[in-house]
Amino acid sequence: MKSIQLKKSSIELPDCWEDLSFREKIFTFDILNKLFSGFLTPEIARLKMLVEYTGYRPSWIQLFREALKNDSQQREIIHLNLLKLSEELNFAFTVEENRIIPNHQFKKSPVAYLKIGRNRYWGRRFDIDLIVRTDITAREFSDCFDIFASLQGELPEEDQYDCINQICAILFPKHADYNTNLISGHQLQMRRVNPSIKFGIMLWFTGIVKYYQKHPVYGLLFRSENYSEDSGNKIHLGMNEIAITLQKEGYGTPETMKLNDYFDCQIKYLKDMIHRALAEGVKPEKLSEKSGIPLLTIQKLS
Repeated sequence: MKSIQLKKSSIELPDCWEDLSFREKIFTFDILNKLFSGFLTPEIARLKMLVEYTGYRPSWIQLFREALKNDSQQREIIHLNLLKLSEELNFAFTVEENRIIPNHQFKKSPVAYLKIGRNRYWGRRFDIDLIVRTDITAREFSDCFDIFASLQGELPEEDQYDCINQICAILFPKHADYNTNLISGHQLQMRRVNPSIKFGIMLWFTGIVKYYQKHPVYGLLFRSENYSEDSGNKIHLGMNEIAITLQKEGYGTPETMKLNDYFDCQIKYLKDMIHRALAEGVKPEKLSEKSGIPLLTIQKLS
């Protein structure tokens, strides 16, 4: 929490996702969902968040007194101060050059489980501290990643909903066995989940993807010669294809491989491939041209 000093007192406002209660998180996901759907402006979104977090509710007596005073200047000052105070709420999103940028950084999963009817489906963990602690497997991530990649393109609205339901069904499984869960029709149950909760899950998974994209070592796996932070094609890997290749090379099965081990194996496999090619006399520039691996990455891993 961060403390904002007022004239005669101070007020505590959330400074990160973990400062919110579960109910407040769901409320905020709903606000962001409406914001990115164009139903709210950033200013109104922040004001609604301020009211929710602080519990500010002007009483009918207060409103009646303001009406009797008919002091429009005083009311304008109050409204302006509230607007300025709401601008301190920048943990959920920021606005830069008329672009609304959501905050995907969660230290832990914002949703512990999904309750559908009488059943609870516990979610996978991804906790970020000094190290990452997660029980997401390589297969779960690679499938979610490839579905996530398809969402970056132009899909009909119904297909977008199906993709989101599939990701939620993988991250909040019905069965412990991955293949059983995959064919169980569990994704159909996800249609019953609050859309705001699913929005939060997608926000969280986007943060997981970005964590690996921006990682000083693992991030090398996401870059190509045409890589650009603003490019429309931000996803450059077919994760399932990589998982199968690693399995064939004897690195383990994706169903049981831990996620960080999966990325470590990719780095090792890439290093081995580069070392073999260079040992055979292939020039780094030619290797970059043939493989699509940036020359800078080859230099770092060789």
